[in-house]
Amino acid sequence: MALIGNVRRGIENPNEDISAGPRALGFLDAFSIGIGGIVGGGIFATLGLATVESRGATFISFLIGGVVALLTAYSYVKLSIAFPSKGGTVTFINRAFGPGLFSGSLNTLLVMSYVVLLAVYAYAFANYAAATFFPKDDYAFWHRVLLTGVMAALALVNFAGPALVEKSEGFFNFSKLLILLAFVVAGLAASGLTFGRLGPSEWVPVPQMVAAGMLVFLSYEGFELIANVSDQVKNRERNLPLAYYGSVATAMVFYTLIIIVVLGHMTFEGVEASKGYTLSAAAEIFMGRFGFVLLAVGAILATASAINAGLFGASKLPFMLAKAHEAQEVYETEVKGRYPVGLFVITALVLLIANFLNLHSLSAATSTGFILIFLMVNVACARLAAVTGARKWVCIAGAAVCAVALLILLVETGRNPENRKDLWFIGGLMVLPVVYQAVYR
Repeated sequence: MALIGNVRRGIENPNEDISAGPRALGFLDAFSIGIGGIVGGGIFATLGLATVESRGATFISFLIGGVVALLTAYSYVKLSIAFPSKGGTVTFINRAFGPGLFSGSLNTLLVMSYVVLLAVYAYAFANYAAATFFPKDDYAFWHRVLLTGVMAALALVNFAGPALVEKSEGFFNFSKLLILLAFVVAGLAASGLTFGRLGPSEWVPVPQMVAAGMLVFLSYEGFELIANVSDQVKNRERNLPLAYYGSVATAMVFYTLIIIVVLGHMTFEGVEASKGYTLSAAAEIFMGRFGFVLLAVGAILATASAINAGLFGASKLPFMLAKAHEAQEVYETEVKGRYPVGLFVITALVLLIANFLNLHSLSAATSTGFILIFLMVNVACARLAAVTGARKWVCIAGAAVCAVALLILLVETGRNPENRKDLWFIGGLMVLPVVYQAVYR
């Protein structure tokens, strides 16, 4: 797999056109980047949270998130074809809004959203590993040790070089998808499967469905990774739309099947009791202890894969911001194709956040950050419609849907006394990028 090698090549030689070269990416390459970025860490981390919030309508919540992602994917398709670049979202925002405090703040928010997303994955990794391999009485201790350990270990992998990341990613991605597929097939074939908990009588009100869908929206954000290799995709007009829409649609189907299996075998009380490791608990019902361990291994591989790839991409964002004069020059420090300052800062921030916040707060903040970014990408597409050939009304519709969904998420979060404190962290995540840019400038 030469995907990460292509990403590195594009960063080191931003003006080199390799879209038609021997290492150019086809549809399957771009699709695998999208589906690998979407399916995996997010579903393991957030399924329990969504089910507690949405009950029998959990599959609808995930489908709502998918629809928001599909609408935004339209803007990404048009922008990626018109402005193919390793910069992806950063390039689109700067093209549409120009240099300045506004663009710099949005791009810094993108970096911070990735930081919190990595914290979600590290938290989920520790959830599954601690619950599976260590005594319950020592769960809190091992959770903290495992969370810190996986971040430190994968930061070292990233520092060791892109080649090592590439080799480990191929193994991670194949394994996690195979285990999830086995879970779905075994769950649908097992006796005792029932659809009663998926019926309308178990649905929550529509605003709660939407809020739950936005709480787990981070489970879809990975499709935007395709934008970062858009300059390396051959036959872009054909392959990029298929890759974007195909990866999101495939994830929607896959997530729906996973939810059917979970709620087909588990009670709502069972999900709530095991919301940190729901897929393992569900697998234990129809596959025994072997199933519990198998899905825990799948979760460990999936979240480790997400951290591994996330660190690889996120550590380069400060470099791109520094090149655009939106961050300090120190982030341009390069050591044999690696960017140690960005990698160190991001890893340290992840450890700080993940050790002091719970999974609900992390998920809500991550999804809020990405929804806001995607809202502005839709606005960017509308502003650049004359250049991209996009239908402006589709971009505006995508922006409007993001705005409404974000508003519902914030309102529903504020209405729940248990989650109201999340608003403080979300507010801080929104304000910090503006403060950083103002001080930097």
